[in-house]
Parts: sequence; structure tokens; C-alpha cells
Amino acid sequence: MMQTYVAEVAGRAVIAFRAKDEIEAQKWIDTEEDVRSDLAVLENEGRPLWDGETPIVVRAATFAEKAAWTRKSVELSEEEGDYNPNDTLAFLVPITDPTGALE
Repeated sequence: MMQTYVAEVAGRAVIAFRAKDEIEAQKWIDTEEDVRSDLAVLENEGRPLWDGETPIVVRAATFAEKAAWTRKSVELSEEEGDYNPNDTLAFLVPITDPTGALE
């Protein structure tokens, strides 16, 4: 059964995602280069979500963070035909993309 986890950078919750357990969640965040790259590029309040060096810590999501993940999952399921909810990433802070790549 999949659980919702949160990746924190310097004590700030930045994304909610799903994994089987906390070990798998930490391994995923440590090795998923596309996500790590996005965290280094995407910004909140004019600064990157991640500086590329600070450890990214994984923990179980709070009720509110689980709800944010669920809202994003529902939104994506309505937009995409072959949607897999376990691939959903929900940003927990407002983000901007200075490169324009995500627009």
C-alpha cells in the first residue's frame, strides 16, 4: 500500500509524493535526477527550492499535506487519460519556473 511522503529542504516542505515506505521514499528522492533537477531550478519567492547541496529529508505527510497531494492527483486524473496516481508530485509551496520550461 502506498503512503504519502513529503520532501523537506532546510525544514521547508516542498513536495508531496507517494512511496511504499519511508526507506523507498528517501531512496527515490536521493536518486530521481529529474526531480532533483526540478527542485534546483524551480523557485519560491525568488529563490530555488533546493540549492543542490542541502540534504533533502523525507518524512510522513501531515493530514493537510496528504490533502494537497489528493487535490493534485484528482486534478491530474481529470486532465490525463492514462494517469497513474502514484506518479503525482504535489508542490506544497507556490512555485515559479524562471526557465519557462514547465509552462
